Amino acid sequence: MDVVGSLLRWRRLPWLVELVSILAGYGVYSSIRLISAQESRYTASYAHARSVLDIEKSVGIFHEVPLNHFLVKHAVLVDFSSYWYATAHFVVTPLVLVWLFRHRSWAYPMMRSAIVIATVSALVVYATWPLAPPRFVVAGVTDTVMQNPVIWAKDGAAEFVNEYAAMPSLHVGWAVWCAVAVVAVLRTKWRHLAWLYPITTTLVVAATANHYFLDAIGGVVFVVVPLYLCGLRVEHLWHGDRFVAPTEELEPALVTA
Repeated sequence: MDVVGSLLRWRRLPWLVELVSILAGYGVYSSIRLISAQESRYTASYAHARSVLDIEKSVGIFHEVPLNHFLVKHAVLVDFSSYWYATAHFVVTPLVLVWLFRHRSWAYPMMRSAIVIATVSALVVYATWPLAPPRFVVAGVTDTVMQNPVIWAKDGAAEFVNEYAAMPSLHVGWAVWCAVAVVAVLRTKWRHLAWLYPITTTLVVAATANHYFLDAIGGVVFVVVPLYLCGLRVEHLWHGDRFVAPTEELEPALVTA
């Protein structure tokens, strides 16, 4: 596994190369994700949704409806959840990447590689296994995000997102990645507060009827597996150890950059 990890966590590149490559990769990811939203896939997405609902009911995790009903009764929570869902993953994830690059350069290659692998893997699922979200399938729920006129233009939002790509939830996956990044590279006991971010995100994506809890579990799996393959272990999270030795992964000049 150490050999696999060393192959997957390629060296940290100059900041401009890293920035351009990440932006280009995200552009390709977004484009393919939109292309995969074809009319002919809608029937399959609803069939898959029924399967997800059956699984959730059988294992006792089908709680999206009461959460949504609780949410819509509180205007403050509706606004909070809508903004959280629409913006947090676009803001927090890049900030954590930049922080790792500048201040934890020894950890950056592993964390960057893991999130890239997780995102590409999720894209494969979006393209091959479309899934309609609860707001399209479950009776009696309110889509609090798409109905927020401040965040989304009601008539045009669907043109810019693939609304049938619920599994896995990268909102949750990226939030878990951010929490792992903080917990694994800091030593303060307060670092475990970072877990509140993925916990809150999970509640938000479910309560707003945009994802099933099974999507959230999928998001966790899609991030945890690449992290493990790239070298992260449970003891690194528990003890806050430096899971990548600077002299093994980076040139001295990059370590001090």
